[in-house]
Amino acid sequence: MGTTGRIPRAKWPLLWAVIAVLAGCAGDTIVNPDGPDLAENTIHVSGSATVQATPDMAQTQAGVQTYARTVAEAVTANNTVAAAIIASARALGVEEADLQTVNFSVSPQRDYKNDRPDSITGYWVYNTVTVTIRQIDVAGQVLQAAVDAGANTVSGLSFTLADPAPVKEQARVAAMEDARSRAEVLADAAGVRVGKVLQIRETSFSYSPYWRSGMEDAADGGAVPVEPGDLEVSAQVEVVYAIK
Repeated sequence: MGTTGRIPRAKWPLLWAVIAVLAGCAGDTIVNPDGPDLAENTIHVSGSATVQATPDMAQTQAGVQTYARTVAEAVTANNTVAAAIIASARALGVEEADLQTVNFSVSPQRDYKNDRPDSITGYWVYNTVTVTIRQIDVAGQVLQAAVDAGANTVSGLSFTLADPAPVKEQARVAAMEDARSRAEVLADAAGVRVGKVLQIRETSFSYSPYWRSGMEDAADGGAVPVEPGDLEVSAQVEVVYAIK
């Protein structure tokens, strides 16, 4: 006599457990209104938010590399330009505490061209200073002034916030609000109500500046055209709510 294909009532709890697991694999939201314990009487949602902010601080690295036949000549020439770069930034309001030497090196130039690596033909000297610009409206002028002072290496221009904490908090709050909104929509569709928060986990957080620069126009005088753009602060959370 063949089977009817029905599942015995005794195995129903196991079946519902399998269904719950499979449902959890389908996305980032899980609703279990009829589970036998607290772990299953929950709604699992993710919330995300992105907040934009206008940067109020810039940072760049300006430096000079010089070459001469002797170390003394190369260092002297380099020191002169490096001092002029620092002075140009100070003249535009950059504080001494916001100027930091991050690289100074001396390297021999060997005669590889004539296959004589043991022969030194001269010396390269490198000096790089990190400049923190707290008056963002003069960032282009600071860059132009550095180039005019003799900087031949300028890199790493970035825009940020002097105090990013409030914007980060705003992104986290918005992500939690998004999670709550998702949970309420799902609960309403399932005919239940959202209860208290059982668990919160921050799954990702990003703080990404956007910037452009126009160093190709620096030689024309005036100020280097720069566009700070907007910073994007994103937060994502996973929240578990109890079902009432």
